[in-house]
Amino acid sequence: MFSVRAARQFSTSTARAVAIKAVPSSSDSVSTLKIVVKNAGSKSASAGLPHLLAASTFLDTAEKSGLRLKREAELLGGEYSAEITRDALVLKATFLKEALPFFVNNLGSAIANAAYKPHELNEVAGPYASHVYATNASSSKFKALEELHAITYRSGLGLPLYYDGSKSYTSEDIALLAKEAFLSENVEIIGENVVESDLQKFVAESPFATLPTGNDVIAQKQPTYTGAETRIRQAGKTTAVIGFPVEDVAAFDLVAAGLIANIASVDAKVLTYEGSNLFYAAVTSDNATEVANAISKVAKTLKTEDFSKYSKLASLLAQRDVAAKSVSVPSEFNFVVVGDVDTVPLKSEL
Repeated sequence: MFSVRAARQFSTSTARAVAIKAVPSSSDSVSTLKIVVKNAGSKSASAGLPHLLAASTFLDTAEKSGLRLKREAELLGGEYSAEITRDALVLKATFLKEALPFFVNNLGSAIANAAYKPHELNEVAGPYASHVYATNASSSKFKALEELHAITYRSGLGLPLYYDGSKSYTSEDIALLAKEAFLSENVEIIGENVVESDLQKFVAESPFATLPTGNDVIAQKQPTYTGAETRIRQAGKTTAVIGFPVEDVAAFDLVAAGLIANIASVDAKVLTYEGSNLFYAAVTSDNATEVANAISKVAKTLKTEDFSKYSKLASLLAQRDVAAKSVSVPSEFNFVVVGDVDTVPLKSEL
């Protein structure tokens, strides 16, 4: 089914059930459309290819050039963006409320009718994707979290989020991924500050209605691994990360809150994905000795603290109710250090 997330459903002339969610906004005049394409995230194809697909969005389509798409959007007070997550490709358009039909049509065309021309990959999408990777890879924390995913999952969620240039792809590779991912079942449409009935009508009349159907892909629980350690020598700030896969998100929201309450420099949270959840606690600083001391305290606190008492803070951080409960923290974990690896203790020393 064409899955456009929603509060209700109706049948279109193409016999697809279209569900649309319209949510309120703090603005009276500005609207947003978000298109979430499942099975097009970084976990879903060869390393870096989904990021190139994201970078190729809003370029030439069968009807319009990428320049025309951008210029027309600007004239109507709007803009586009595309980002890759591990689970999905997310397209977004922000615009003046009265321009809804134009942006529904153009977003649909960007998905259903993209051209994926070779020169766009070489001159625009490839260089842009490489720039995004290089910008993020200069961060020791980003690199440490990427490596944590790699050693925890190995494949799928362990694949790199961005295109790092280690593999070569063609525009045909991107077009094939788009063909496999851009199925009606994979697409969700979320409208903010739009009239729901109008959004229903415009979607039904747009290129979204031409998307082919396929088979629903159900997220499977991904195999995970613990007990690994990676140390990457790099100039600049030092980051140390302890992480492990978890089943009970709420329980480890309590753990994250307890660590934050006790260690000022720590960043701790549970990353939730389709098929898995990953808890991490990270410390980053220009001073590697501070990182060493703080990550040692993190390891000790994980072993000794009663995290059930941090329900209020956990609820505040998670922005939802987190009930107090007893938490069993696993003794085995993965450990990543990026930066001054000589100063930070080994995993066996924590």
